Amino acid sequence: MKKSERLIAEKFLLQCISDEEKDFVERTMEKFGVSKSTVYNYLTTLQNNGEVERVGGSMPYRVCYKTTRFTIDPARDRSEDRFFARDVAPLLADLPANVQKIWRYAFTAMLNNALEHSRATAIVCVVSRNRLSTIIGVLDNGTGIFRRIQQDVRESTGDGITSAEAAALLFAGGYTSAPDTHAGQGIFFVSRLMDHFAIRSEQQLFTPNGEDEEENADRFRGTAVQMALANDSTRELAEVMAKYIDPEAGFIRTEIPVARFFGGEFPISRSEARRLGEVLSDFREAELDFTGVEEVGPDFAHELFTVLAAQMPTLRIEVTNATPALEAMLRRCGYRTTLL
Repeated sequence: MKKSERLIAEKFLLQCISDEEKDFVERTMEKFGVSKSTVYNYLTTLQNNGEVERVGGSMPYRVCYKTTRFTIDPARDRSEDRFFARDVAPLLADLPANVQKIWRYAFTAMLNNALEHSRATAIVCVVSRNRLSTIIGVLDNGTGIFRRIQQDVRESTGDGITSAEAAALLFAGGYTSAPDTHAGQGIFFVSRLMDHFAIRSEQQLFTPNGEDEEENADRFRGTAVQMALANDSTRELAEVMAKYIDPEAGFIRTEIPVARFFGGEFPISRSEARRLGEVLSDFREAELDFTGVEEVGPDFAHELFTVLAAQMPTLRIEVTNATPALEAMLRRCGYRTTLL
C-alpha cells in the first residue's frame, strides 16, 4: 500500500476509535481490503506516534491529543489577535485555510470576552490536537459569565434571574454586558461554527446543541469555554455568517432551541412567552426549534403568537420540529409561517 493510502487508512482507523466503534478492526479490514495483521500494524504505528493509547476494556484504545497550554496576564497582554498570531496560529499552520480562518475568528472572539468582560487576573488557553480534530479551551478565574449576566440584569432592571435564565439569554445572540462597545454576537456565531461548543461557569452549562448537563459536575469558579472542530471541516466562515447577517441590515436572523431555552421544561406561562419575546425583539427572522417539547401551555402560545404578534409585526417566526398536535395548537393561537 502506498504511503498516501496508508495515511488514509490510519485516519479511518483513528476515526473509528474516536467514535468508539468496537468493530474498528473489522471495519478497517473491509474498507481497505487489508488483513487483520495489517490493521494491527497500523495500530502499532499509531501507538508509537502517541496518537492512540491502549486502555483495555470493551473499547481497548483511546485517541490521544497533543496539548499545549499558555497563560495570559490580562493586565499586561490585551491584544487577542497578537496572542493568536504568536502562540496559537503556528500550532494550526498545517490545517486547511478555511479551518484556520474559523479558528482565528473563534479564538480571538472568546479570548476578547475573557479579556474585557470577565474581570479575571489570569486566563489559560489550552490547544489540544490530533490528526482528526482540534480542541481549544479558554479558561479564566473571573466573575463567571452567568454570574456577570445576573449582576447586569439586576442592575439594569432590578430583576433577579437564575443562572439557567442567564444562560438562556445567550441562545439568540445579541446579548452583551457592554452594549456601547460590543454587539454580543461572538458566542452565537462561534457556537455555529464549531462541531462542539460549551461554556461552563459554576455548575451551569451552556451549549446550543442539546448536550446533557454532567451529573455532580465540579464547580468551576470563573468561565471555561471549550470549542472543537474537525481538522478537515468544509465549513466556511463567510457562509455561516451569511445565514444570519443581511449585508445592509446586519444581524437579523436567529435560532433558538426552545427546550434548551427553558431548561428542559415545557413553557406554560405568559411571562415565559414575554421572556422569549424580549430576546427576539431585535430580529426580523427567528427559527424556534421545538425538538423535545411535547406540549406548551395555552397562555404561553396565546401570548407569543397573538399578543406579541401585534407588538412585533415585522418579525417572521418559523417553527421547526414541532409535533403535529403541537403545531396545530400553535396555529389555533395565531401562528403563521409568514409574519408573526
